[in-house]
Amino acid sequence: LNDTNPRSLIVRLCDVLSSLRIHGVVFEDDTRSEAVAQILDFISAQTSVPIIGVNGGSAIVLTPKEKGSTFLQLGSSTEQQLQVIFEVLEEYDWTAFAVVTTLLPGYEDFVDYVEVLTDSSFIGWEHRGVVTLNLTDDPEGARPRRQLREVTAQIRLLYCSRDEAEAVFRAARDAGLAGPGYIWFVVGTNLGGSEQLPEH
Repeated sequence: LNDTNPRSLIVRLCDVLSSLRIHGVVFEDDTRSEAVAQILDFISAQTSVPIIGVNGGSAIVLTPKEKGSTFLQLGSSTEQQLQVIFEVLEEYDWTAFAVVTTLLPGYEDFVDYVEVLTDSSFIGWEHRGVVTLNLTDDPEGARPRRQLREVTAQIRLLYCSRDEAEAVFRAARDAGLAGPGYIWFVVGTNLGGSEQLPEH
């Protein structure tokens, strides 16, 4: 199913489910759209057919899922990604960090979970603040450059979409914050795919 617009996806899947005896569906796509995962979750809940999302938008981890859904996603949640990142920070004794987010849905949960991880730890984390960037109001990137300069930590945890990452790293590069001496950890459930994030 290469056409993943909502109507086509639903119609095609319903056609397949109604015409064949199917015990389950393994779904892979090359999009990064969370809408694909939401559609598959809905179809699983409505039809009681197990669906496994293995790549692309279908693997973007949804929480919570529809009641009655048997939709399994082979991806890591934001919380799981943060747990791994904090283990790396601890291993290298990088205890001072700042959080940078965009207005991507879930950013408040991201900030809350960072606080949970730092508050419940015996490590002496030095959380140097949160910067939330509104990329839609400033297409030239002047405000994000200024906001990024206000952060004093060299370690930065970034929560954003893949498309927003390009704008954030462009602003960071222009502000002189993307070269040697700065370490960025990019976190998000929709950053996967075969293409690399741009090097800045």
